[in-house]
Amino acid sequence: MKASTQTQDSQTSILDAAERAFADYGFDGASLRHIVEEAKANLATVYYHFGSKEGLMEAVFSRRFGPIHEEHFQMLRELETKYKGAAIPLEKLLEAMLMPPLRMATTPGKGETVMCLIGRVVTDPNPQVQELLRRQHRDVRTVYLDAFQRSVPRLPKADLLWRFEFVWGAFVFVLCNPSRIEKITGGVCHPSDTDALLSQMIAVFSAGFRAPAVSKSDRSPARPATRRNA
Repeated sequence: MKASTQTQDSQTSILDAAERAFADYGFDGASLRHIVEEAKANLATVYYHFGSKEGLMEAVFSRRFGPIHEEHFQMLRELETKYKGAAIPLEKLLEAMLMPPLRMATTPGKGETVMCLIGRVVTDPNPQVQELLRRQHRDVRTVYLDAFQRSVPRLPKADLLWRFEFVWGAFVFVLCNPSRIEKITGGVCHPSDTDALLSQMIAVFSAGFRAPAVSKSDRSPARPATRRNA
């Protein structure tokens, strides 16, 4: 039992150190040697438990984003049960989609690091990071896109996808730049006021999804291959 506890403590220390390093320096800039020094561990332990630097980042993602995704699924299931197959109101869908990461972002002690990590990985050009992020977010993205499509069935797919990405882009920007938002608004807007933040986002984004379509058809125009974001 004692050995098992020590192993768990070692993995936790490594994950904590890796999370801080990835948040501060990104995937390429984070050094495994720096991580093990911070965790008071050794490289062999990292390779034994996580296999590689990519495996370590995947473990960091799973630990932080896994509970958020489970809450996403749970809140959507509750809405589907409540509305019994009918279209879920956009405001309720947006609340279910935004509340779990917002709750994580305001968790004392961890929220700041987690949001710094999210801001770093979302903008990280490394294709391995983007693929990991896409895999982590894929299932949640799929079920919520389906739910939004049912709520705004006349909206062409291209418009739906654009507006869905605008939600996440604006949300991550605000949460990862709270001091900037407060400064440029002269202190009028405080991202730390989560009730106000959520209310404003729901009001703006629900109106955005209800806005008239601008795409001429559902056919996506040809475009060059690019990396896929989460």
